[in-house]
Amino acid sequence: MSIIKARMPLLARHEGTWAGTYRFITPQMKLLDQYDFKINVSFPDDGKDGLTYRQESFYTWPDGRARSLVFDATYANGRAVFDGRISGSVRELDDRTLYVHFWFEDQPGVDVCEMIQLAANTIDRGRTWHWFKDGKLFQITLVDEHRIA
Repeated sequence: MSIIKARMPLLARHEGTWAGTYRFITPQMKLLDQYDFKINVSFPDDGKDGLTYRQESFYTWPDGRARSLVFDATYANGRAVFDGRISGSVRELDDRTLYVHFWFEDQPGVDVCEMIQLAANTIDRGRTWHWFKDGKLFQITLVDEHRIA
C-alpha cells in the first residue's frame, strides 16, 4: 500500500477521477483564463523511487487547445512532497481540508497557496489558489469539480 494513502487518510479519499473548471481571476475579479479539466489521482503501491502519489491532469481550453501533465509525490514528515515542474507539499489540516504550498521551477519569485475542501458527499470538492509574486498577491484561481469515477 502507498505510504501516503496509509498515513494521509484525507488525501486518500481524493483517489479517483475528477472533472471541473479552472477560473483564473485578478484580485479585482477580472477573468484572465478559464478551461475545463479531468484529473486522475492514484496511489502507486510499488513505491518506485519513493513515489506513492500520482496525479495525471488533462486540460482543455474553449479554443481547442489541450495539455496534459503528470505530478508525482513522495512522503516525508507527514506530507506529500512534490519536486519537479512544481515543488512543494500537501498536508491535511482537518477532516476535509488539504493545504498545498507550491512553486513553479520556470516562474522565479512566484508561489501558490492552495486550499482543497472535500464535500461531505465526497463527490464534490472546491479549490482556491492564491498566487503571490515576490510576496504580492496577483492572481486567484477558483476550481469547482466533481468526482466522475
